[in-house]
Order: sequence, then C-alpha cells, then structure tokens
Amino acid sequence: MLCRHLTSITILFILLALNSVSNATAENVKIGIPSLTVTMMPLAVAKERGFFQKEGLNVEMVLMPAALNIKVLLAGDIQYATTITAGVVANIRGINTRVVMCFVDRVLLDLVGTPEIGSIADLKGKLIGISSRGGLHDVTMRRIFAQSGMEPSQATFITVGGQGAMLASLQSKRIAAGLLNPPHNFLAYREGLKNLGFAGNFVRIPSTGIVTMKETLERSPDQVRRMLRALTRARAFAKDNKAATVAILRRFVQMNDEELVAKIYDYHKRAETPDGRVDAALAADTIRDSSQAEGITKEVPVKQVFDFSYLPAR
Repeated sequence: MLCRHLTSITILFILLALNSVSNATAENVKIGIPSLTVTMMPLAVAKERGFFQKEGLNVEMVLMPAALNIKVLLAGDIQYATTITAGVVANIRGINTRVVMCFVDRVLLDLVGTPEIGSIADLKGKLIGISSRGGLHDVTMRRIFAQSGMEPSQATFITVGGQGAMLASLQSKRIAAGLLNPPHNFLAYREGLKNLGFAGNFVRIPSTGIVTMKETLERSPDQVRRMLRALTRARAFAKDNKAATVAILRRFVQMNDEELVAKIYDYHKRAETPDGRVDAALAADTIRDSSQAEGITKEVPVKQVFDFSYLPAR
C-alpha cells in the first residue's frame, strides 16, 4: 500500500516537473488587442482552452487603443496586432506589415436609429454619429448611403466618439442614427431604439485578425504557423461548442448577462471567415479603399499586404 502511495507521489512530481519544463520552454508572445469584444473571441478561446500552450506559446494579450496597435508592433513591444485596417494602412505607407489571418470579413455593426426613423431614407437632413473622420464608421456610413441611393451630403456626419457616447447620443436624440457594435446595439434595442440594418450587408471589410511584421515571418515562420494553428483550432471549437464559448466570452468581455452574451455570439457568426482567409477581390478592395482614404495613388499588390500561406492547409 505504501509503495503504491509513493508511486503515485512520484508520478505527480514527474508530471509537475514536465509541466514546469514545458512552461519554461514556451515562447513568450504578446498580442495587441484594442478592446475586450467578441471580435477577439478566437484569442480568448485559444488562451482559456489551452490551444496556445499546446503549441508551445505563452500568449499575453495587451490591451491598448486601436490607434497604437501597429505603432507598438513596429516598435517590437508586441509580436502580433489584431487591427487589420490599421495594418493595411501601415503597409501602403511603406511599413512591412503583413495580414496573415482574418477573423471576420464584414463589419460587426448595426445602423441604429431613434424610434422616429422608419428607414435609411428618413436620415436625409439628419445628424448621423460616426466615431472619427475617415475611419471605419465614416467609410461604412458612406457605403450604406450609396447603396441606398443617397449621397452622404444629404445628411450631416458628426464625430461622437466611443460606443458609450454613441448610445447616449441616440438615447438623448442628439443624433438620429449611428453605428453600434455588440453589446451596445442590443442594449439600444432594449431601450426602444430601432435597427435600421446590419452594416455587414452593405460593407465587407476584414477588420480584425492577425497582423505581424514581414521580419517576423522571415525570422520565426514556425512560431507564426503555431500561432495560426492554435487560433484555427480555437475558431473550430467556438463554432461547435456554443455553451462553453459563451461562458468564455462572459469572462472575457466581463458581462454577467448570459442571454446578451449568447446574442453576441450568434451575431458574430454572421461575419466570420470560414478559414481565416479572404478572397483576392476583397483583399484588393480593402487596399484600394485604404489607399483612397490616405490619398495614396500608387498601386499596391495584394501579396504585399495579405499573406495566408502560414495558415493550416484547407
């Protein structure tokens, strides 16, 4: 009996020792994220379910403003960023960034209006809230107007700021409409505000995913492959295990409302890429739109910006 007990203790110590060695040899990797939102779900799942660890990676998510994501990446303080739009802009400005994975291929935003607004056409002559000039909200609203047979000049776009401020401006009727992402869109509907349309039906833009430097691809290609393999497994797990993923999301976005988090999970599925890739046409459109917004006229080939060769084979 004593021998059996000692054997059990010995096995326990061996397992602990192996775990310590594993942790000691794991590569430390930092990923910049702009917010604790559903679009970061693959990272949250990969970390909590141990997919990163299985690939020998000790991943730290570093929360920072979206505007700083690429700047910090360029400085070398993080190895990966998650803001694709900023990564594309940096590339066309001459910085060697590469988009290696896309989580979504359309914007996760709803156009939300006050109760008096019956349709997009009713926004003529009204104040429309956007987060910033030339940013994602601005581009999205202009696309929505164009596809609805309207000119942006038929309304007045004003900068409101963050999502909390946007929701408050809608509630106070300071603006007639604005773009809200989850959970703010669902909170708005609880307050009687109106859903005027899913922006993803109007605009396809790969907004979040994994961006790194060309130097990282050349110096640490195996690490990049392991990172993307872990995220691919996390995305597959999230797709097939709603209850477990909603529980992870609740902790990640720090929300106790399970019903609301479940709605956010379902909403996110409307925008997910099947395998982390986007087609060449969408990639080219994304580069073109960013170039136009930046006033850059030179041609930038897709392969200079997007490189999906490090993703697991289909």
